[in-house]
Amino acid sequence: MVNAFKVLSHPIRFRIVEILASGEHRSGTLSDAITGNYGVSRAGVSKHLAILRNEGWIDYHGDASSRWYFLTSEVWSKIDVDVSWLKYLWERRSNYIGE
Repeated sequence: MVNAFKVLSHPIRFRIVEILASGEHRSGTLSDAITGNYGVSRAGVSKHLAILRNEGWIDYHGDASSRWYFLTSEVWSKIDVDVSWLKYLWERRSNYIGE
């Protein structure tokens, strides 16, 4: 599993997650929103959708001609785990200073 921050570090994946946070959207709608603003092809958008899906962040229903993408419920726990780890390190930062 890839760190949540790594998944979100790419602006296209971040934007896809941001759009899907408002609800499910058709693949064509997502592609139109991304290609117009980021200058990437539909194939490029598909690549980022596949990465998000392989990491368990998004899923879809429908068939190849009409796919509706949505965020999975696991996305929030993935983010929480990585944020909790950073918070843990932050709270114990004085233990690492000077070592």
